[in-house]
Amino acid sequence: MELSKNRTFFFDLDGTLWNWDEFKPGALDLLESLQSAGRNIYFHTDNTLHNREGYARKLSKMGFEADKDQIITSGFIASKVLNGKDVTKAYVVGESGLVSEIQDSGIEISADAKYAVLGLDRSFSYDKLEKLRKIAANGGQVLACSNERFLSRKDKTQVHQKALNSAVKEFTDPKLIGKPSQDFTDSFKNYFSYFPGKSVFIGDRPSDIGAGNKLGMSTAAVMQGTIDEETLRNLEGRQVPDYALTRLDKLRRRVI
Repeated sequence: MELSKNRTFFFDLDGTLWNWDEFKPGALDLLESLQSAGRNIYFHTDNTLHNREGYARKLSKMGFEADKDQIITSGFIASKVLNGKDVTKAYVVGESGLVSEIQDSGIEISADAKYAVLGLDRSFSYDKLEKLRKIAANGGQVLACSNERFLSRKDKTQVHQKALNSAVKEFTDPKLIGKPSQDFTDSFKNYFSYFPGKSVFIGDRPSDIGAGNKLGMSTAAVMQGTIDEETLRNLEGRQVPDYALTRLDKLRRRVI
């Protein structure tokens, strides 16, 4: 299907639309053009630094008015996974965005729990790691919100969650619930209303493309992040995108 025939667009945030501190060139114009053309716009991210409300505020502050119902995060998915297991308390390693998503779903935050949720945590410590180890040693499970290596910012690159997951793997295998896991796609389908045949899933990483293909949508890789020409040639199976775009403004030209 031609991109111009799609009605709904699902955008990854980090590395696709922004470098955390500012929009990528052409991103805001693209969003405004799609909105003016009556297209549906939604967002997805495995970054748990904010909850859905926080990301809506961030988008609005940067110039594009958004509502939390347009956004899905892996922190929100973690809360749905725990609710589905009738979990009443869980240990959370992460920052305020992840903590609030879990608490808002009615789950108590406690180290005395059978489930732990691991997100990006810039104050990760030995004490937190030891609490995760004890939960795993007692037969519990650690849910990982992401397996991304780096977080790109305007003028630097920072460690993302994969390094934390690697530490946890010394004593247990954390279960990934972010993109492109089955938990992600199941929660996504329950959260959004869309027609796969008229929707596009857009991202800058193989995990984004894998998730979009599992959801039955068209997929577009923006080659401004971890996917470059060499990576694109080596992708296989569900990680192969339908479209490859060197810049976001090229998507605007093909859609509007």
